[in-house]
Amino acid sequence: MSISRTIRSVLWSAALLAAFAAPSRAEWPEKPVTIAVGFAAGGTTDVVARAVAEVVAKQLGQPVVVENKPGAGGAVAATALARMPADGYNLVATTSTTITLDPQLMKLGYTPADFTYVAAIGEFPEAFIALPKHGWKTLADAMAAAKATGRMNYASNTALDRMISTAVAKKAGVSLVPVPTRSGAEVVTQVMGGHVDLGYSSGAYYPQAKAGELAVMAVLGDKRVAGLPDVPTLKELGYGVASVNLILFVAPKGLPPAVAKRLDDAFAAAGKDPAIVSLMEKRSLNQLVETGAPLEATVKRHIDDFGKLIEQSK
Repeated sequence: MSISRTIRSVLWSAALLAAFAAPSRAEWPEKPVTIAVGFAAGGTTDVVARAVAEVVAKQLGQPVVVENKPGAGGAVAATALARMPADGYNLVATTSTTITLDPQLMKLGYTPADFTYVAAIGEFPEAFIALPKHGWKTLADAMAAAKATGRMNYASNTALDRMISTAVAKKAGVSLVPVPTRSGAEVVTQVMGGHVDLGYSSGAYYPQAKAGELAVMAVLGDKRVAGLPDVPTLKELGYGVASVNLILFVAPKGLPPAVAKRLDDAFAAAGKDPAIVSLMEKRSLNQLVETGAPLEATVKRHIDDFGKLIEQSK
């Protein structure tokens, strides 16, 4: 064998050994992903997050662990996430208003700029509700009835509903007096028990509305609720305001583009999965799936809209 061939053989063997010895660069994710839900177990955000996690796990090829970290309307989980590494292994599932509205109302341990917006899957069908015995067909009918006394009470659960109601009351020339409750379910209980005239509900009203036990005066989002196509939005009724609240999945700011792309694809697939679509229908959520740049634009628009609403409600 010639010297040159011997040298080439040695070099080739060395290259092969180096190739086998060098560790291969594994594709993300290399370990389980954790989703912290900003609310207690059993609520709509928790139920949807767990169902989505199952599909995302299949897409990523790694387990997705869901844990509950409730407190301060989702702020506890969001604050903790903002301080975690931007590696994609820790996410939070929360309501979009936790990020688009709450930091505008109070000083919190995070701002909207602290997050990468991974996905929005599902929109809450918020609405004003009342007992059918009143005979009101829309919120305009209820406001006309309120003008007889100049005021009307309603079951309230959040700072957001108080802002929306203040804006509506100003437009209608009446006073809407909030009666505090501890949950969306209690709002429904207060209305059905006849303790208040109106209720501002995030979606717990839907089964009773479909059964004819509650009347829905107006829905509060940008579009009508799929299961209640005859109920108009506040904007359609001329009030000029809206409340849109999404189930939002976020990661810390600065997520690597390749990791963000894997998550975007996985959550987009989950949002279209038949099991998730069916769950949306059962939970009376409006069908919505957004990721990436479109979601970032939606979040920015919501932040701007809530800023205007805050000014209108002063």
